[in-house]
Amino acid sequence: MNRYMEIQKGCRLYEDYFKGIEGQKNAIEVFKKIKDKYGIETSEVYLSKQYFRIHPTKNDFSKFENMMKKTSYGEFKKNTAISKEWLEAVKEIEQIHKPRLLWYFDLLGYRWKERLFHVSDKVYCSIESDGDISVPGFAKELKASEFYKIVESIE
Repeated sequence: MNRYMEIQKGCRLYEDYFKGIEGQKNAIEVFKKIKDKYGIETSEVYLSKQYFRIHPTKNDFSKFENMMKKTSYGEFKKNTAISKEWLEAVKEIEQIHKPRLLWYFDLLGYRWKERLFHVSDKVYCSIESDGDISVPGFAKELKASEFYKIVESIE
């Protein structure tokens, strides 16, 4: 079953979505400062509040190899200055990811795909699931054609 929805302003999902977007921007700013300070070459970072991990270039890998875990490619050991600085800085950021729809819709026990995005101040989502999906009170159901017109307008 497929459902297409506009998430209404003022609900928890709407608020959490924009907190996540703002948190991502803040975490990327933290990364840029750490990148400049330590001379990291890559621009690819995994946003996490539990560890500091990058997708290292060859130069990054050779420069920081002793600081990185052997078992998790690009992840810095927790006791390194870089990792400590990252963890301290992102600790203050409330949320650094967009919310997962599983937390707001009854999707447990089903396989599903989700899409969550915004256009201006409106938040939209789609859910493809092998189970029945009910539209909660905080969402307004859209026709598939309406939803895909919105998607095409931003692509």
